[in-house]
Amino acid sequence: MTDTASYQIALLTGQSDRHRWALSPAQRDFLASVSMSKSARVGNNFPYWTGSPDYRPSPLVKASINNAFIYIWSRSRAFRDTYSHSVLQLIAGRERTIFLAGSCGLELFNNLNLPVDVIRKVSIFAYGPVARRRPDCVHLLVGATRDSISKHYFPAPDHIVDSGHMNYLSNPIVRTLCREFIERVTRSPSDRRALE
Repeated sequence: MTDTASYQIALLTGQSDRHRWALSPAQRDFLASVSMSKSARVGNNFPYWTGSPDYRPSPLVKASINNAFIYIWSRSRAFRDTYSHSVLQLIAGRERTIFLAGSCGLELFNNLNLPVDVIRKVSIFAYGPVARRRPDCVHLLVGATRDSISKHYFPAPDHIVDSGHMNYLSNPIVRTLCREFIERVTRSPSDRRALE
């Protein structure tokens, strides 16, 4: 039996290390836990270029500075010019793309200002979202009791779990919510928000 999915699932987070976009072990494990289909899993992180050096953990202070930088830079035309093409190429590859947007990943997506016909092919599961607004596509926002960063941006997310800002991917309830979201949007992709 051939493993060919009509959709794909991709991590979309900030850049703790601006020279690497390989998935971390925690990200790979989370992706495998929410999707049985290997062909549905995108094997690298934003900006989805090929040729990333292997994953290497970044010190927390350096990672925070890099993520703050890309959060602010994402509002510029230079950001869109640098990254739009690779994201559009990724989305064009399947009927539906489900982004698992961690932290400022939602802001990065919003600031790409993708065309409406492209956004219709996208769904977003955002955990610990740090963004100025919800996306214009099917989405679910998950916040946490101990995540004061995300709570500042979204005081009333769609779900709240018991976690901190750095612990969503290891939370079993987040995994369950993500699996359920993927099942819903792959069954009825045209729903404006997959919250029921």
